[in-house]
Amino acid sequence: MARLVLLLLALSLASCRVILDLEDEPAPPNPPVTPVRPVVPVPGPGTFTYRCTGGTLVVHYLDSNNLRLFYDGAFQNLSLLRRSPTLLYSGGTGGAYTWEWDGSWGSLSVRGQVVLRNCGL
Repeated sequence: MARLVLLLLALSLASCRVILDLEDEPAPPNPPVTPVRPVVPVPGPGTFTYRCTGGTLVVHYLDSNNLRLFYDGAFQNLSLLRRSPTLLYSGGTGGAYTWEWDGSWGSLSVRGQVVLRNCGL
């Protein structure tokens, strides 16, 4: 009988040791995560009013590649030149106008000079 008790005790201790060994093992390291650069969405057709440092700007997106805005007393038609990292539209009289939009904030430049900044919806 004593042998049976010792055998059961030995088996119990052996299984406890296995459990303890498993609990002591470190977790496998997580693989590195590659950051994903979000694509700036092109506003759909429609009119948007931006409130900016320096004034208000109304932009009418004609399609995904063209927009029209009113500035300097006239309508200016701009075309999309770049999609990443920000949307960049350029055009108007003599190509003097540039509208840059990062999905949250925009700015309008005229002949290379920023005239409206921090433009948000």
